[in-house]
Amino acid sequence: MTAHVTVVVNPTSGRGRAARVLADVEHPLATLGADVVVSDGPEHAQTIARGAAEAGAEIVVAMGGDGMVGMVGAALIGTGAALGLIPTGTGNDFAVALGYERKKPASAVAYLERPTFREIDAGLIRWSGGERYYVNVAGTGFDSDVTETANRMQTRVQGTAKYVAAVFKTLPRFRPGRFEVVADGKHSTLPGMLLAIGNGVSYGGGMKITPGASFSDGLLDVTVIGAMSKPQFLANFPKVFRGTHVSHPKVTTLRGAVFEVSADRRFEVYADGEHVGPLPATFEVVPKALRVVVPPSP
Repeated sequence: MTAHVTVVVNPTSGRGRAARVLADVEHPLATLGADVVVSDGPEHAQTIARGAAEAGAEIVVAMGGDGMVGMVGAALIGTGAALGLIPTGTGNDFAVALGYERKKPASAVAYLERPTFREIDAGLIRWSGGERYYVNVAGTGFDSDVTETANRMQTRVQGTAKYVAAVFKTLPRFRPGRFEVVADGKHSTLPGMLLAIGNGVSYGGGMKITPGASFSDGLLDVTVIGAMSKPQFLANFPKVFRGTHVSHPKVTTLRGAVFEVSADRRFEVYADGEHVGPLPATFEVVPKALRVVVPPSP
């Protein structure tokens, strides 16, 4: 029996790619009896997703990029509804990590007809402004500054290329900070450029910032890029696409269930590409928090 499905669409994802893909998948979605709702922003997407789950939807599909996935996924935690994916963003790191094809979003509709489910962990962030869940990667320091730069950039370049451009634009004015990290009760002082807390492996269109992370190990992985000169940083930056940056002597990796993070100056936290708030913050894993529709095993 086909599950009751609601699709939440971000029409602007992938520079309008979602709107184009929607035209291609309207018929198969109608055949499934799916309800399709177009969102006008992140908060609206969360409202739609939670409302659909409360109304009995068994699967709520995020049709958009990683930001949309994070918002819809966070809204579904605790509802019993599963998260479906039609990845139409420019990065789609979360979907790719679960086995979806980066450049074939329409193929994801077939996975909704006879869905295969996987239970995954989530992260919970608590800070002065409240708390929120995330499903993939949170970060603070240089990468949050880069995200803010990228969000302000007016350019036709998107995805990984836009992020790389933002790196070069942000780096000249950036100065490292000093992070205080308490990992499952153990304290470390770590001078650094950025700190990433991964439930998943990658963000930004394939940057494997926390390459050892797993969606189902009941732990979060932390990568701290230590303070280094700008030429050093640029020379080592490409390694993040292979995940080999973690072998650098100025990179620290940690693994645990709860991380308390503060810094000696103001740093903003971003999670799943969306702004959260400033440090200090606590990051905690929530094991098996969410069911997700995944491609069937070969």
